[in-house]
Amino acid sequence: MKQSVRSGRCIEHAPPERAWARTSPRNQHRDAARRAWDRLVRPRALARDGFACVLCGAKEFLEVDHVLPIAQGGTWTLDNAQTLCRTCHRVKTAQDRRQ
Repeated sequence: MKQSVRSGRCIEHAPPERAWARTSPRNQHRDAARRAWDRLVRPRALARDGFACVLCGAKEFLEVDHVLPIAQGGTWTLDNAQTLCRTCHRVKTAQDRRQ
């Protein structure tokens, strides 16, 4: 009896291990930008905006948003970041998607 691996196939016919984990160069860049955003830009944007939503002034459920979305040519920099409460962020995101 042939031994099976996690995929349920025998060792002879099993797919190469971790073949699906390869990341494209574009995604590697995006992932690095996301980590830099979380570590550097997000805390600075929150502090710059006084830990309050720039639209309504709320101080709870804060999120840092891209002023110009990445999909529309925005950057991962501090000048393209703003602090929004969850409600304002949802409204802005819906408006961005309509454009």
